[in-house]
Amino acid sequence: MSPAGEDGRVDLGFPKECRIGAGKEIDRIFRFGARFSRKGMALRVLRRNSQGPSRVVLAPVKSFRGSVERNRAKRLAREVWRLNRSRVAQGWDLAFVLYPELDGFAAYSESMLSLLDKAGLMR
Repeated sequence: MSPAGEDGRVDLGFPKECRIGAGKEIDRIFRFGARFSRKGMALRVLRRNSQGPSRVVLAPVKSFRGSVERNRAKRLAREVWRLNRSRVAQGWDLAFVLYPELDGFAAYSESMLSLLDKAGLMR
């Protein structure tokens, strides 16, 4: 199925089937996934056996100054993912590790898209 719906519009939501929540699945990505990194963000990717939309988990490191900054980083990264997930190849599990070096939507967008391109997952 294409990212555009029957009416031609692209779905920009972030449904539950696009998220990874189980600890076992997250551990599997970090144990066996390929690693790509750049300043402020790292990416682990692992191919899934089943097709369907790529799933993501956002994992900020503990070195953020506090919960406000850590949660803001997750919100920004989640928004970048939500707006660009239709451009990512299907059937992958992705784990983004967020570091406190980035600030602002543009920086998160540049880093995430660069990592996805480096991993060869952009359509």
